[in-house]
This record gives sequence, C-alpha cells and structure tokens, in this order.
Amino acid sequence: MFLWAALVVPLAVLSAAEAPVPTDDCPILGPIFPSDFDLTKSISVKEAIATFPGLIDTLFESGTLNRSDVSFTIDVFSAQTNSSIYSYSHSGETLKSSLTADVLDDGTIFRIGSVSKLHTTYAILAVAGMKVFDHPVTKYLPELACNTRGDRIKWEEVTVGALASQMGGSGGFLFPSILCMETGTCNNQAFLAEMRDIKRPVVPVFQTAMYSDAGFGILGRVLERLTNQTYAEALQSVLAHPLGLKSTSSIVPPDEGLNALAIPGSAAESSWGQDNQIAAPSGGIYSDTHDLRVLGLSIFHSQLLSAETIRHWMKPQSHTASLTNSVGAPWEINRLTLPVSPTSNRTRVSDLYTKLGGQVAYSSIFALSPDHGIGYSILIAGPTSITDRIPLRNLVGTAFVTAAEHAAFENAATNYAGTFADPNNEASNLTLTVDSDRPGLGLPSFFVDNVDWRANIAQPALQLSGDLFSFRLYPSGVEYPSPTSSGLMKTFNAVTGLKKPGPRSAVEGGVGLFDDECVAWQSTGFFTTSEFELEVVGGRVESVRHIDANITMRRVE
Repeated sequence: MFLWAALVVPLAVLSAAEAPVPTDDCPILGPIFPSDFDLTKSISVKEAIATFPGLIDTLFESGTLNRSDVSFTIDVFSAQTNSSIYSYSHSGETLKSSLTADVLDDGTIFRIGSVSKLHTTYAILAVAGMKVFDHPVTKYLPELACNTRGDRIKWEEVTVGALASQMGGSGGFLFPSILCMETGTCNNQAFLAEMRDIKRPVVPVFQTAMYSDAGFGILGRVLERLTNQTYAEALQSVLAHPLGLKSTSSIVPPDEGLNALAIPGSAAESSWGQDNQIAAPSGGIYSDTHDLRVLGLSIFHSQLLSAETIRHWMKPQSHTASLTNSVGAPWEINRLTLPVSPTSNRTRVSDLYTKLGGQVAYSSIFALSPDHGIGYSILIAGPTSITDRIPLRNLVGTAFVTAAEHAAFENAATNYAGTFADPNNEASNLTLTVDSDRPGLGLPSFFVDNVDWRANIAQPALQLSGDLFSFRLYPSGVEYPSPTSSGLMKTFNAVTGLKKPGPRSAVEGGVGLFDDECVAWQSTGFFTTSEFELEVVGGRVESVRHIDANITMRRVE
C-alpha cells in the first residue's frame, strides 16, 4: 500500500536519469482516480500554486517572453469548486496605456481569435443537438448546392460535423471575404457565392483534418439559419444570455465603463475593433477569463447540452501526423503522458481538450481536462502574442494538469485505500491499495469464503499461477445515490494483466512497431465479474460491493 509520507517529496526530486516510460498496467482511457474533491486542499496543487510565479519569472529571464512587451492573464478553474483555483496576471510596461480601466483582471476583455470556433460549435450544438453534425450544410445553405465543376468543393458532400472537425477540406478565407470590411462589400450572399463558385478543396471531405477558417465562416451562416438571427445576435441569445457571460461578443464593446486591453492602431498593428462578421464565427469574438471560466464550467456541468452529448462531443474526430495530437470539433486534443504519482517516472495517457486562438496583437488558449475536472484559459496581448501562447500553454498545463493528477492520487490514498470485510463473514474480504508506480486502485487480495476470487475477475477459465497477474480498478463514470446512506455508489471496472507484461512498441520505449499489451478496452466488461461498486460517503469509501458475487464488504481499516 502507498505510504502517505512519500507525498511530501517535491516533484523536482524525480531523477533526470529516469526517463518516463508507460506503466506496466494498461488502464482504460479516462480518469484513473475520482476527481470529485477540492483540489486546493491537496499538497500537489498547493505546491503548483506556490511555485508557479517562479516558473513565469524563468520564462522572462530566459528571454522566452519579453517582460515589457507582453501582457497576459491566466485562470485555472475547477468543476468541483465551480470557481477559479488560481489566477495570475502580468502587465507589460509598453501595454499599460492600452488598459482602459487601468487594471488587468478577470474582467479585462481581449480578442480571443480562433477560440471563437469553440463558441460557434457550442452554439450550434445547443440549438440543434449532435444530430446536426450528420446534416449536409446544403440543408441549411442551399445556395452552396449545384456546383458542377470538378475542381470546386461539392458542398452536398460536406456535413456540419465535417466543418466543425476541420475535415471539410475548405481551407482559409478568400481575399474578398478578408478585405470586405475595407471595400464595404461584406454580405452573406457574396461570401456563399465565393465559396461555391471559386473555392477549391484543399483535400476531399473527410480525408484528413486540415485547419479551415472558411469552414467556420460557413458554420456561422448555419447558426444564423438555425436561429433566424445574425451571428452576433445568436451568440448572445444561445450562449451569453443563458450562461450569464458578461463580455462575450463578436462586436467591439462600447467605450463607456470599458475594462479592456484595447491596443490601438491599423489592422496591421492590432485587430481591436476589426469586426468582420463573415469571419467572426472563426476568429472574431471578444471575451475575458471570467466568461471563459463560465463557459468551461457549463461544459463540465452539461448546462446547455446533455451529459451524453458532451461526452460525444469531446472525442477525437481525426488524427494528425503527430502521435500526441488529435482533432475534435473543433478541439485540438493534446495526448499527454502524465506521471501516475508524484515521485514516479511511470506514465499513463490523458487527453487535454484545447483550442488555440490568434489575431493581430492578441492570442488565447482554452483548455479542459475531463479526467480531472479542471480547465484553464490564457489571454495574451502584445506584438509577440502568437509565439508567446505556446510556452504559456505548456507551462500552465504541465504545472496544473500534472498537479491535478497527483492530487487525485493523494485523495485516493487517503480515502479509497483500505481493507474491507463482510460483517457477517470475515472470510469474505478484500484490500484496495494505491501504489506509487501504478494507475488506479490495486486489488492484491479478494476472498469469498476463503476462496481467492480474483481468478473469476480475469475470466472464468483463467487459473491463477503464482503471483503473475495484476488486478487494477478504474472508475467507470457510472454513479448513483446510495440507497442506504447519504453517499454515492461509484462503479469501478477491474482490469487484469500480467504483472510483467511483454514490451510495448518502440515509440513507448519497447521494441517493434506494434503494442500488443495495451488491450484493456477489449476485455473490460467482457464478463460481469469485473464490476465493483464503491460506496463513498463524505468523500471516503465505506463499503465495497462485488456485483457478481453479490457480497458487500465494509471498511475495517
């Protein structure tokens, strides 16, 4: 069983010589421990908060960021506390005159660039549901149909979902749409005619993800048809008003009482006030960290969409040429390898759902970690804001996603590990452990009437041979109120594997092209014997029920 004292060792003690490698256990993709607790009380998150300002200083001292020429504000939030758990702001000296209220805080408005794509997709789903992703865009925009030229996009083949997941092959805006503000020719019909008659496909629809600003211009028009409103109006009626967003708009906010970082200048110097409503669904929104936090929490808590729709939405739709990056709608999914405990070099995969944005003099980051119930946003302004966003994204993600992973480990060590027995028959008992190099809960022993029951968990035909097998339990996400207490019943799935499995693929530190060991998804739930229900009262596991054996064991230590 994991020793609590080890948690006080700082993350930095990990030896550089210990290269990260995957855990011997192959967990189910998703959280390895529950995250329904106050992160701010954990040692790992407290340490991340305490050390973060020094990490920012390192970026300045190394020249990665220019202290004088960049301003940014960071917000990290938790679905458990429904609030910000950490915020940090830096105001560059050369940009202080652009602060309209002389402050840089949670309500300071920036331009958010392509994070606007997330707002557009969210609004469409809120209006029409997930089924709209299967509809051809010509259902809503018949003006795009009937193009007979073979070298133009066949819009009848392009679905709403293809555009939302960057797989419509529609690429960037044509120059007339980009310059229409200057020429006074911005209108939907001209834009749609350009996309039908002039736009060539970058790739065929659904071949692969290719970033497409113009595709989101089309999606903005779909939202307008769905709501019978302009894009600016729909943004307010579908998202801003229901969620209580204070600053989110595709139109420059009025000067009176304005709290913004409004950089002056021409379109080449600043995008502030450059409001092209054709392009707005792709990258034209104004917002602040308060509104982005509210938006993220609304996704975590299924405020505008059902929980099953959220789960469906937050999935990859395409891969990229990188093993660590996939594409959603419009998520940019970073596949992270996280150390499973504070002092371990053994890692597991966790998906971080992000969206990056950038305009002239502004950039932004929005990120959600479903495994941990946390998110963060970063709003940046300055001449180098586009390049500055990557080191800031990496710094915040590495610090706080890792800290949340280790906080869940801490919480499980305190509240989930223990020994449990049938009050009427002590010969029926089990032990749950939390182990420093392994994901999930360990099951080193499980007896029913003095018979080792773990062989039945693996599969009925499997006979245990010595101590060859590993048994780990992972949360399934299925939970319901306890019928006998004020707590929750949380279902966990047991996964069986060899304690010393064969090598993983070469890219994971093993040999060869293929990974033949990570097959938990193929066997979990194959038999009903893998299901356990943990009764959690006040955050602590008080009893464990094995479904197939129909036996409930209560905590004895």
